[in-house]
Amino acid sequence: MNDAASATVALDLTTKTGLSGSSSGSTLTISYDAKSQGYTVSVDGRSQTFTPADIKADSTNAQTETLYQKTDGTNRDYLTLVKVPFTSTQATQYVGLGFWQRNVVTGTRQDTNYATFTYGLPSDAAAVPRTGTAAFRIDAFGFVSKPGQEPLSFQGQGTFSVDFAAGVFSAQTYNTETGLVTGHGIVGGGIDLIAAGHLTSGNGFSGNALYEGQYGSAGGTLNGRFYGPTAQELGASFNGQGTDGFAVAGSFTGQRDTSATVANLTLTNLTQPQLFYTQFGYGLVGQLNQQNAETFTYSPPTSDLNGGQFTLADKVASSKANFTTYRKTFTGSFESQDVTLELYKPGAQNSELALTYASFGHWATKTRFGVGTAPVDQYFAYGLSTPARLLSGKTGTGHYAGVVYGTAAATAARYDVKGSSQFDVDFSKQSYSGALAMTGTPTNGGTAVDFGSFDFAGKLGYSATSTANITRSGVAVGQISPQFYGPDGEEIAGPFSLQSPANSAAGYATITGVAAAKRQ
Repeated sequence: MNDAASATVALDLTTKTGLSGSSSGSTLTISYDAKSQGYTVSVDGRSQTFTPADIKADSTNAQTETLYQKTDGTNRDYLTLVKVPFTSTQATQYVGLGFWQRNVVTGTRQDTNYATFTYGLPSDAAAVPRTGTAAFRIDAFGFVSKPGQEPLSFQGQGTFSVDFAAGVFSAQTYNTETGLVTGHGIVGGGIDLIAAGHLTSGNGFSGNALYEGQYGSAGGTLNGRFYGPTAQELGASFNGQGTDGFAVAGSFTGQRDTSATVANLTLTNLTQPQLFYTQFGYGLVGQLNQQNAETFTYSPPTSDLNGGQFTLADKVASSKANFTTYRKTFTGSFESQDVTLELYKPGAQNSELALTYASFGHWATKTRFGVGTAPVDQYFAYGLSTPARLLSGKTGTGHYAGVVYGTAAATAARYDVKGSSQFDVDFSKQSYSGALAMTGTPTNGGTAVDFGSFDFAGKLGYSATSTANITRSGVAVGQISPQFYGPDGEEIAGPFSLQSPANSAAGYATITGVAAAKRQ
């Protein structure tokens, strides 16, 4: 069995545009008969055998691919076996890419079944590393269709990064699209393939895929495996379905490249410097530039707050076991500010919620207010976020449970807020709902209060962050802006702000904070 994807499309031969289309993952077999030197390909209930007699002798790309043509009067079959990746000059040794196209013409209509696949000599499960990281240079090729538009092919090159110890991967290629009728090509930002997921216990990997091009975006799935005696090559196929009949099917092969940079895939194993965009409420964004395990710069989201470099020397003992705390004085244009920065610990060192891809922080200081100063408490989420729309083709549901941290400011007191969060996501409907339950402890001592529970519900949007109203008894009292983190959206984190009703335990209070949760 080989990793394959299929597209089924109908074309209008008069206008040379698509009528309809769909795509899916497929199970394909390709076998070679040494006696006849022929290949037999079977997928989705159809089969065809190609022999040397079917090779197109005048192919202009004979040095890089073998093209077979065959017809029985009804079916017109074309099989291409790639020798050298289209965007490379180095032939693969253990994995190959192929695609089989069957056309059936009736009057002015052409029905096309397109199957793309990778095949070869897969690695034994024991040959796949279970420690360390690696990068592969990958070459992608595939087919795009949309009703009313010219069908396209695409090809591109990129990088596949894998953390063998964590069992996760990410991939991205930057592509050129070419019209199959006009031959017109287009290249530029936003024409790419993005994928991420998990390794299997054997030699495979699977996950989510997102294709973006001039016709829009199409989300779907990807399946692949490693090839060669030491897993030095790989191959995968992917499919995607967008709106209005937009369909894509493609494959890529890759070769290990020690000169390529491996992307950071988990917070617990950052092998490269990493710039994190910290997400605050109301769309504010700051930056945490991680230079190494103990050195980073932090830039607050507004100009009235001072930030800068943090080092090991700025770390202090924390009163909260699951946080790493830093203290430092920064001098800006107008004033000096004593800052406390608390970062939630990732991984097994956290006894409360062991997050792998997401985290959050609390920035506390005081700023000038009239003739005195006023406390400032800002909460933010950050981490290795799931690319926007990568989960648009995902189906099923997910339940997430986690924590809440924040600060409440009431008329008579100020509270440290802690509680629980839960999110329920329906990927098939691209929607979510959830709740925050919180209690507050007065910062100057006193009896804790129960702020109760708040609800929210929203839609997964075009951007990575989706904002939803927070409600109490059906009345909107605030907003939360959650975001997915991890290759499969395994974690959620997001800042929130709300107004606790006057009849709550602490009276009318403004609560700002952050929620983080992990799929159960």
